[in-house]
Amino acid sequence: MKKQCLHVLTGFLFILLLTACIAEDYDAGPPELRLSVEEDLDLYPLKEANVNWKTENKEYKNKVKNFILLGNEQRKITLLPNESAQIILLENKENGGEFTKETMEISLWKGNEEIELTTKSSSDYSFSFPSDPGRYVLEVNFRTSNGRSQYVGNITLK
Repeated sequence: MKKQCLHVLTGFLFILLLTACIAEDYDAGPPELRLSVEEDLDLYPLKEANVNWKTENKEYKNKVKNFILLGNEQRKITLLPNESAQIILLENKENGGEFTKETMEISLWKGNEEIELTTKSSSDYSFSFPSDPGRYVLEVNFRTSNGRSQYVGNITLK
């Protein structure tokens, strides 16, 4: 009798544990993005600009008229020409989760000229800055099945 009760109790606890795992909320809001530079231990935060993101429980929208102006207003990040860097995704503080079907496009803007930067692969967001010194706005467009978000940074290469 005791053995049978123990089996029933174990089965009940197993079902309860399984139900808790299935019910966990994996909805993820837009991530926070950081710029990581090869020779630097700092992670530089990138500013969220235009966002159109929807999860089961929440919708995130933000509209910026001029992302280049917003980028120029951010703290200046001074780097070397040809320096290697990487974009790091951090889970949303409010409701972390995983992203599916993600893509990322990275560009630099010098005035009205866009310079598309090539990443190592679709899952490795490492790239190199161009060889021309100057002031740039870094633009990162991140897309997933939940929507899209744009990030900017103020870059000086010298």
